[in-house]
Amino acid sequence: VGTRAVHLTKKEFSLLFYLASEPTRVFSKEEILREVWGYRSIGHTRTLEAHASRLGRKLNPDKKTYVVCCWGVGYRLVGP
Repeated sequence: VGTRAVHLTKKEFSLLFYLASEPTRVFSKEEILREVWGYRSIGHTRTLEAHASRLGRKLNPDKKTYVVCCWGVGYRLVGP
């Protein structure tokens, strides 16, 4: 991020890569869980929320927002 190296887990990187594939689009939770995690049936899981939160904290230690939760819909990226 900028000139700062950010160390991500494989899943965090996969999530970032997927969101960055269409940076202005809001991806649904179901879509992300299917494409990044390979879930066929969603059920009740907080794995996406946990990973998105960790990814967001790693990308923005200065409290700028890069990973945004669009309540009731899913997630998207925003620029600094």
